[in-house]
Amino acid sequence: MKLLLRLIVALFVAAPALGNSTPVIEAGNRRWIVTFKPKVKRAGREKALASLGVKVVKHVATDGDTDNEFSAAVVDLPVGKTLIKPLPVFDALTVGDTSEDDIVSIEADQRLNWIEQVSFQSSPLPGIGGVMEGLKFPKAGQFVENPISVSLAASRPEITWGVNRVHAPAAWDTTEGKDVRVAIIDTGIDLTHPDLIGQVDGGYSAIKKTENPEDYTDDNGHGTHVSGTVAGIRDGKGVVGVAPIARLYAVKVLDADGSGNISDVVDGIVWAAKNDMQVANLSLGAPVGSDALRGAVRYAKGRNVVIVAAAGNSGGSVSFPGAYPEVIAVSASDSKDQLASFSSRGPEVKFIAPGVDVISSKMGGGFASFSGTSMACPHVAGLVALAVSQGYVGLSGPDGVLAQLKRAAKPLAGLKPEEQGFGMIDAGKLVH
Repeated sequence: MKLLLRLIVALFVAAPALGNSTPVIEAGNRRWIVTFKPKVKRAGREKALASLGVKVVKHVATDGDTDNEFSAAVVDLPVGKTLIKPLPVFDALTVGDTSEDDIVSIEADQRLNWIEQVSFQSSPLPGIGGVMEGLKFPKAGQFVENPISVSLAASRPEITWGVNRVHAPAAWDTTEGKDVRVAIIDTGIDLTHPDLIGQVDGGYSAIKKTENPEDYTDDNGHGTHVSGTVAGIRDGKGVVGVAPIARLYAVKVLDADGSGNISDVVDGIVWAAKNDMQVANLSLGAPVGSDALRGAVRYAKGRNVVIVAAAGNSGGSVSFPGAYPEVIAVSASDSKDQLASFSSRGPEVKFIAPGVDVISSKMGGGFASFSGTSMACPHVAGLVALAVSQGYVGLSGPDGVLAQLKRAAKPLAGLKPEEQGFGMIDAGKLVH
């Protein structure tokens, strides 16, 4: 077994190009994610982990879900333990005893900033060339509102340009997303914001710093901004969300800096699926994927969760988890129906949505304007909530919802499929 672990580590270090889901692992990394085959019970996991000689930090598992299971463990290596040795390359999973055969992968639990790549302050917004040549994201936790947009908050309409552009009001006479459960997998939610009071029915914190799974309040601002776009209260003031009576759940996987381990995001996705969420908004992204992250996404889709994620702001390829086929990846448009210059693009993009100068709820009260695919994503999550409320999830699960979204979408003129997927969704075409 120890030989197996040494081999897996050596393979990852020596060959970082083993597919898109394999991150580059540095020698000396002490925290790892061990992903097991489906239906491996706790006793089997503990046996395998004991033979590895590692310290278990936490289990992320779905024991009892007999039709669709996921299990992983976050582990630390003992101080001074050496695992990297030059070993011949061969298929590690064909070697070893039964415990080894229960393991799918062992990978570094990298700590990343998941929102600096999908969201940034939008004022002043540089020209197209400036974005591509010198775009500087604010440091995590330093989201500053657009002073012009905020000063006009009292006089501007409650329906923002983005909510109006996806024609959300055209659906509201039929549905506002009543009782649809939407997990905001992010930095948490400000439960006291006037446009979000009473909109949040619960949540979960996956990050260790809180040491309390029920402490899911926002200490960054990102999750609060996203939440307003999904389900801000429709009361004639502030901002209104695309699905104003959907029910929000704050799933905190990122800290005040917008950072979190891969295992935190995995934990949040699994929690959402186990707790019967119907929609999951992931306005976050990373340049690397992981076996555990892909497994969690597959598990969630198997539990009928429609997963929506930001495509990314690199101007290049789609970030993870948006790049996975089980996920609805969203690129960003501006108010002129042009692709935002910063928006990632690729064949994984399913739809495009407003993502430039998006005004929404600000942590601590008030409103702020941000730009990014992080802001485009919740427009689509709100549209998904409208579709789910119409019963489309019953038409072959998330794929049934996706089919309805496709039928309600129209390609934007002048944009390529890899820039917009099936185009912009019209909420009026989602209702019966």
